[in-house]
Amino acid sequence: MPINELKMTDIIQKLLEHSTDYAKELLIDTKEFYPFGAYIDTIDNVHPLEFDYNKKIQPTVSTVLESLTKYCENEMTNDRMKAYALVFESEVQLEEDQPKLKCITVQLIDKVDKKLPTFYIPYHISNNQEVSFDEMFGVTP
Repeated sequence: MPINELKMTDIIQKLLEHSTDYAKELLIDTKEFYPFGAYIDTIDNVHPLEFDYNKKIQPTVSTVLESLTKYCENEMTNDRMKAYALVFESEVQLEEDQPKLKCITVQLIDKVDKKLPTFYIPYHISNNQEVSFDEMFGVTP
């Protein structure tokens, strides 16, 4: 579903914009992607959220996402945040006969609205290391 057809609260829109802007910047600057998060505090401010790890032992993507989720769920349970986003790389196949697309994936979790879409931004890195992005789309649960 195209992004302009979705109804979102202002705080979720802020969280999505922050997350996608940072993810695009990360890809353009480094040509690599590492999962991160962002959250909305109790006064509707957006904050980045990254996983601290030992530089000698890089954790798996699933370890990072599990740790970020655990932290955010605890913070939401204790009323210290309203919503959060997990941002990671994925591959999506839209049609059976088409190749998989590398995507920035933004999974939104809100304390009130439990059925938020997951958003995808397909991207391409050319042979000359230029990054381009296709239109973002959302998939409702």
